[in-house]
Amino acid sequence: PALGNAYEAPSTPLETTLAEAWQSLLGIQEVGVHDNFFELGGDSLIGVQVISRVKKEFSVNLPSSSLYEGPTIAELAAAIEAAQA
Repeated sequence: PALGNAYEAPSTPLETTLAEAWQSLLGIQEVGVHDNFFELGGDSLIGVQVISRVKKEFSVNLPSSSLYEGPTIAELAAAIEAAQA
């Protein structure tokens, strides 16, 4: 999809894991760390799956509103890091 930002590749293992999950769930080849989940075609049902994967992969419980509050991989990674601290 056409996005309002340039592609920036994941630079950490956490961002890479999130990008791979989004790519799988959204059926997109490349997801940048500043790409908006909803602009990529994400919706609330896929969002629940993302949050479920986050819980499984990183052992953190984020509210489902996390994607609405921070709909990019960079923002979600920061929320995960804060929850782990």
